[in-house]
Amino acid sequence: MTASPETTAPEVPEVPRAGDILQSVAEKLGLTPQQVERSLAEANITLKSPAAADRRLRMLRLRVHGVKHSGDPFSVERDFSAGVWAIVHPDNSAGKTSLLEFLVWPLRGEPRDLPLDVRSWVRHLSMDVAVAGRPIRIVLDVDPGAHPALTGRILTADTVEQLLAAGDGGEGLRLLEQASGADEVDRSIGAFFLDALRMGHTSLWQAGGGADGEGAPQVHGWASYFGACYLNPGGDEILLGDVNAVGLSARLMELFVDIPYSTVLTQLSVADKRERKTLAQGKRRAEGDADARRAERTAWQEQLERVSQQIAELRDVASRDVSPLLQAADQAAARLRDTQGVLHEAEQSLTETNSARVRADQALLDARETWQARRVLGRLDPVCCPRCEEPLDRDRRQQEREEASCAVCTRPLPEVDEETAEVLLQDLEQQLESAREAEDAASRQRDAAAAAVNAAVGEQQAAAAALQTALATSQNHERLRQLELQAAGLEGRLAATGSGPEEPPVPVSAQVLEAVTDAVREAVDAAAKRLFPAMNTQIVELATRFGVQNLDSVRLDRSGRVNAVKAGVKTSFKRLSRGDRLRMRIATVIALLRVGVDRGVAAHPGLLLIDSVAAEEVTEVPARTLIAELQAITKDLPDLQVVLTTAQPELVDDLPADHLITRDSEHLF
Repeated sequence: MTASPETTAPEVPEVPRAGDILQSVAEKLGLTPQQVERSLAEANITLKSPAAADRRLRMLRLRVHGVKHSGDPFSVERDFSAGVWAIVHPDNSAGKTSLLEFLVWPLRGEPRDLPLDVRSWVRHLSMDVAVAGRPIRIVLDVDPGAHPALTGRILTADTVEQLLAAGDGGEGLRLLEQASGADEVDRSIGAFFLDALRMGHTSLWQAGGGADGEGAPQVHGWASYFGACYLNPGGDEILLGDVNAVGLSARLMELFVDIPYSTVLTQLSVADKRERKTLAQGKRRAEGDADARRAERTAWQEQLERVSQQIAELRDVASRDVSPLLQAADQAAARLRDTQGVLHEAEQSLTETNSARVRADQALLDARETWQARRVLGRLDPVCCPRCEEPLDRDRRQQEREEASCAVCTRPLPEVDEETAEVLLQDLEQQLESAREAEDAASRQRDAAAAAVNAAVGEQQAAAAALQTALATSQNHERLRQLELQAAGLEGRLAATGSGPEEPPVPVSAQVLEAVTDAVREAVDAAAKRLFPAMNTQIVELATRFGVQNLDSVRLDRSGRVNAVKAGVKTSFKRLSRGDRLRMRIATVIALLRVGVDRGVAAHPGLLLIDSVAAEEVTEVPARTLIAELQAITKDLPDLQVVLTTAQPELVDDLPADHLITRDSEHLF
């Protein structure tokens, strides 16, 4: 390719070597370059000095054989060269998109919009291509009766001439890889192109991804990259690519303009965000543990306060002087003994007075009975002894009369003086009354003494209980020891968990990722600042040529935004008309190619596939202008290969006849 005369080659930015980046990061973190490199390897990242890649992809020949539902066989064979190619037919459902998808299937690994019925017709499809200058044939075979029905092979030759000379069966070609089943074939083709074009999978961080919804990497491979070759319809709002993933459009732009370190930067960014997510989750877990620990600390603090209060009470009671209680107990016991002595004396006195009263009472009773008996018996004339009933003889009776002696006992009979007896009885009655009074006094004294004893007993019991309580508390060392041990354990727990959760140290791996990411991003930003202005100029010039009206400027950024200004008004890409979006996509890809040519690199495959190029246009003039300009650009970019479809044959009148794929019949195949 040769540079376009309208532009000058941008100055190639000075790109730091990988060793320089490793050394600077190592010095910043106090590590060795080898330690930095090992940390990157643990994240499955290898930092290499950038080298220009050859990603040229040129179609050479397409062969398709199959059987329609009607049973009629069909066959397509077409050679391709550089330049603009058009698949043309005025009717809908004539097979224009299907023919384009036949090109897409072996190149992408899976067709994008091939109708299912047409896909079921295919039995054999092979595509000869030059991949970075290497002759390659991709063969797809379909056997509806087999399982799996689809098989794929990737073959190679020494030269393009040898590849094209080989028969449809691949005789004389070397087998590089084969696969069975649609998924395996897709993976096989994708892996081959990624390796052959020196590309790797791109991991883009999705903030809401992952099972936990906290972010996860989304991996994109060859099928996503192919969107920079197979352009979206005008209605889509994505600048580049057909996968609506945040950051993918920008990633494709960086990849195909060959910004140094852009690929490793996406890897570093994902690894750094994954590391940050892990650290954030660990921090949240630590904070959750801290919250739980704070609740435990509150419970421990309350328990410690209760135990401390109990300890204080026990120590306060234990420290009191028990001497007053001992003295009070002794005094109460002494009073009890004294009152008990008084009670004993009162009871003895009561007993004595009671005995004296009983004797006085008995003496009076005896005297009265004796006096009454004497009065009665004195008049008796016994005839016998009252005991043995022996009769009294006459002599005894005579003696009683003569000598005044008792005829029974022979004792002298007392003289009976009634006045004396009455006096004696009165004296005895007086003695009995005195004895009764003395007994009543002794009884009252005894009752008072008993009440005093009861009171003294109560006082002595209260004093003894107070003394016992004081002595028991002061001697409860085991209980106090248990409480003190419990308090010490609670204080230990509180001391061990007193400070808040310490901020966990940032792992060396995370520090390395962050530092390397910053250093690489600096290199990428510097390259973008040098390359994007040239891209902006190219896009404005090309888009204007393609028919975008009133386009003042565009300003690409690393987020994939166009930042267009039309007629002085800032206009985002999705606010452009459908036709302008398609023209802007084409302009962006051509600008990528031009900047690459100016720098001497082939970062973009140089292949453009556009379906229904005029579908977004109201009139044929813009579409005709677009196709004419594409054809003109192939003079500046002689390796550019464009295949478009249209239902308006008049739009491609200026294309060479051998670059038109059309038929006069109802269908193209």
